[in-house]
Amino acid sequence: MLFHVSVSLLLAYVVNYIVASYKSQDPPVYKATDMKRYLNHRSPSIEESFIPSSLSQSRSLEKWQEELSLEHDPRLLPALWLNKITASLVEGTAKLRLPFEWYFAVDLQEGLQAFGSKNMDSCEELAGFLGISLFDSCETLQNPRQKTSKFRIVKPTDEPLSELSRRYLGANYLLHTLDLPKQVVFLGAGPSDESLVVPIHQQQSQAIHEQPELSLLANGLDRRVSLKEQADHLRSKWRSSRVVYTMETLQAEAVADPTAQDFTVPILKSLFEYEENTLDYQLAKNFHTASSKKYFHEAILEGSGKGSHYDWRFFKQSTFSSYERTAVLHRLTRAWLRFARDACFKSWLAHGTLLGWHWNGLNMPWDEDLDVQITMSSLHVLAKHYNQSVVVDVTDGVQIGHMYLIDVNPHFLQRDRGKGDNVIDARFIDVSTGLYVDITALAVSNDLEVVQNSPGTKRHNRLHQVFDPSYEEISKSFEHAPRLRDSIEARLQRLERGQWKAGKLYNCKDDHFYLLDELGLIPTEFEGVQAYVPIAYHKILKREYPRGTKARIYEGWRFSDKLQLWLPISECGKAALGCDKEDWILEEEFTRNIRHSPEEPGLITKTPAKIDPWLLKRNQRLLKFMT
Repeated sequence: MLFHVSVSLLLAYVVNYIVASYKSQDPPVYKATDMKRYLNHRSPSIEESFIPSSLSQSRSLEKWQEELSLEHDPRLLPALWLNKITASLVEGTAKLRLPFEWYFAVDLQEGLQAFGSKNMDSCEELAGFLGISLFDSCETLQNPRQKTSKFRIVKPTDEPLSELSRRYLGANYLLHTLDLPKQVVFLGAGPSDESLVVPIHQQQSQAIHEQPELSLLANGLDRRVSLKEQADHLRSKWRSSRVVYTMETLQAEAVADPTAQDFTVPILKSLFEYEENTLDYQLAKNFHTASSKKYFHEAILEGSGKGSHYDWRFFKQSTFSSYERTAVLHRLTRAWLRFARDACFKSWLAHGTLLGWHWNGLNMPWDEDLDVQITMSSLHVLAKHYNQSVVVDVTDGVQIGHMYLIDVNPHFLQRDRGKGDNVIDARFIDVSTGLYVDITALAVSNDLEVVQNSPGTKRHNRLHQVFDPSYEEISKSFEHAPRLRDSIEARLQRLERGQWKAGKLYNCKDDHFYLLDELGLIPTEFEGVQAYVPIAYHKILKREYPRGTKARIYEGWRFSDKLQLWLPISECGKAALGCDKEDWILEEEFTRNIRHSPEEPGLITKTPAKIDPWLLKRNQRLLKFMT
């Protein structure tokens, strides 16, 4: 029997979850010692998510469980989705589509309650409170989707703002404006641990309390559900010979080395030769547009540069402990690499991420994002088949349910750098924090001369160093040897043009250059997951970071050969040995199995080396309730 939730009950849940009075507090800071306590004292209920009464009235919960059911749990929606998928397999349901709402997928509570009890009646008043001088990003709502919001944020602003204002802008935009994703990619949920792709129902109701689709997800469940149990249950159904399925799956295959064809930019026809609403039509439309507005926007903060590493829509906070930041980047990295593997993309680690791999197979502890490169052919596949998908990784034994949005820049076929506003071709964004993977494609440029004269190329001599690694040193004598300069410049330009004409010289839109024979792919491990690095990684790193592969001290950090970790000098000193601080002793212990050097591979493991900060917080809450 189908269970239909009453409008009043679901509205009560939404009001309690989003509109309830919220006291802004500094978030707790978690360290490796908190992970140790978690591993030693896990609550018996840690794997459970509690379904709010508005979605299921099967039975009542204890008071503390009811309280937790009103807090955002990133595992709840994926668990309900997997329950629905399993049921559809058993029932033989055709063309399954999953319901989705941003307010259910992302924690919007603190952002929407930024103003407390303040009552504002116009976009002008809102702009004044947010501290925005030029505010054309706001519209007044005639029929608000929830009682406390009279405004709709319709686009980003790049003015430096407070964290409070940034949280509100992002949360409001998600609630009222951002389109629904097109599909969900479940990593590790398909048969034989393949990835599973399921479309999302695209109809969005005008009122957030009119959501019978979400309530139907809880059919057959009591008030508790476990993402891990649902994933295991679904896997057991795949193994049943009686189950016949027609869902799309992704299966990893060996990735061949890139060829020259992989770096060719697709040639677009006239706009009128494509059907409307197709990817090629949109690409052609963007390609023939005279000016390309900046597509990706960051959470620019007043008095701080930290916000530039967060997508403005999903920003929550800019300050994390070293453990928290690396824990988020750990799961973000693992999710992207697994997705890229299953989709068979020709993609590899780049820039600072490649440097981190070179040192110990981990992200640098000061890095705020990840960098990967991809062939133009793989980027086109990413845009055509996966743009605006959300990815959920249920591979790991410790499943947290965080989602990642795939967002492809619609101007990715325009390969000129321009003003530098669109040098990033795509992002893989953690919707819980706004941290992301920067994805840049390499391609043959349409006009070599334009690239040669690009400010970035000329300022850093990046192109010349591809053909002469000693160019930077030699160029220091050019002021007193103009003939030598002219001779060397002419020789290098001939080499560059020759490789360009042969289709073997590639660059991203941020003026980094590579030759085809540098980009053969070496399988390796990074953060405990299979990854690829370019065969000429040492040569590439040396020209991008001349001292980066040797310098053992960098901006307050030093590398310990004993622990094979970067350690903060403020806590551990400059001595070349280890560190007697418990947090860093534990860091060495927790990451031991996945650390490695280029010569000594690490382990590929389904067990994460870091417990997500949300799970640490949840466990503390559970233990407090149960004592």
